[in-house]
Amino acid sequence: MTTPTDTHGRVQDSFSAYLDGELAAPDKALVEQHLAACLQCRTHLEQLRRTLGSLGSLKRKAPPTFLPDIQRQIFTRSSGRFFGQRWRLFGKIPFEWLSMAMIVAMLAYYILTQHGAPTSVSPTP
Repeated sequence: MTTPTDTHGRVQDSFSAYLDGELAAPDKALVEQHLAACLQCRTHLEQLRRTLGSLGSLKRKAPPTFLPDIQRQIFTRSSGRFFGQRWRLFGKIPFEWLSMAMIVAMLAYYILTQHGAPTSVSPTP
């Protein structure tokens, strides 16, 4: 047996899907039937509708200088490690390249040292 509190909870949990038009027909009919009889849920739905409308008006396009300003701040705070010039002959070597060179060197060392290692053990007479 469902209580009115359960019905309120279920209906209020489906308000977002109801406003987005994502409810199946039987669920939508249940919500609308409950809203016709329940002032509390109608009020709650209207508050949600107004809140979402207010949030929608907050959307605005970022100014054209937004990305360059952020990149400049990152460049300044990171002492030039990010968004700086990448190709300098005797400048800083990016950390990623140094890491990759170390991995390749360790792999080459492993292959060379394991190349002459015995692959099987033969019993002694």
